[in-house]
Amino acid sequence: MKAEVRSKLNLEQRSKLEEIIPLETPFLLYVDPSSACNFRCEFCPTGHRDLVKASDYKRSVMGLELFEKLVRDLEAFPQPLRVMRMNKIGEPLINRNLPAMIAMAKASGRVQHIDLATNAALFTPQLLTQLVEAGLDRLNISLEGVNREQYRQHAKVNVDFERMVETIRWFYAERGGCEVTIKIPGNYLSAEDRQKFFDLFGDYCDRIFVEELSPIWPGFDVEKRAGIRVQEQEGQYRQPLVDKDVCTYIFYAMALNSDGTVSACCPDWDQKLVVGDLRRQSLSEIWNSREMLELQLQHLRGRRRDNPVCRDCGHIRHAQVDSIDAYAERILERLAAREATGAGR
Repeated sequence: MKAEVRSKLNLEQRSKLEEIIPLETPFLLYVDPSSACNFRCEFCPTGHRDLVKASDYKRSVMGLELFEKLVRDLEAFPQPLRVMRMNKIGEPLINRNLPAMIAMAKASGRVQHIDLATNAALFTPQLLTQLVEAGLDRLNISLEGVNREQYRQHAKVNVDFERMVETIRWFYAERGGCEVTIKIPGNYLSAEDRQKFFDLFGDYCDRIFVEELSPIWPGFDVEKRAGIRVQEQEGQYRQPLVDKDVCTYIFYAMALNSDGTVSACCPDWDQKLVVGDLRRQSLSEIWNSREMLELQLQHLRGRRRDNPVCRDCGHIRHAQVDSIDAYAERILERLAAREATGAGR
């Protein structure tokens, strides 16, 4: 097998957040080109119609004009974004402007790395070629089974699995400098299924990984909805579980929803943690906003569980590898000093 058995996370040479917070420029920006999805996965909130109907979540596709504004707004930050991740809750390939968006962000010189996660069902050689030519740095492929029947059962779709395998293999040969990662949730797989997964794709990607389904979505009971048992030994990326008080995401990342609102973090699928609106504000204003600061202060002061969204979010325990709990007081002092001088806000 050519691929490295490794998650999409880059754990080497991670920045020590405790030494650099507050950041003038976010490291990571999630951009949701489409909040609509062509799958109805059991482990995802958008796969359950009753939840969607009762929520603030709305299916939509981001317009090119809004994305153009986003790219212009990046000029206000002192440094380029480290990563623009072109996905959040939906399937990004639904947006037909996706290659143009990636090309625009690359041409701006304000983004160092662009990647996206996709379910691969909409892959065509033409579209994949356009994504590579646009400058996509990494394609993260999320599979939901190793045959058609498993897709019908867990994603509620009928996919041509054999054609999908062929297209992924074709892309790996034609990907140029684009890194390819492939993952699958292991909760549904037998030992035989796992081996089939590695046999099918192990020679056709750079990284391959079996993930653990975890309660990463606020207010979503993944055990009940997906019929699984959550691991209490390992997290989503097979990392040891550690209880933490402070979410690190809100100190280095934000998420632009397809409708233009901005959430403080990617797991905010229901858009309950909105801190701004790109249609009326600049991205820099939102990053440096009172709403973002108050959320950060709430966490640092040990009051994360006072926030109904953050209280019910398992992402901090099951998917985050950084921890700044031990440095909360020190970071609070720096935020206070920054606030006193009016720097960045």
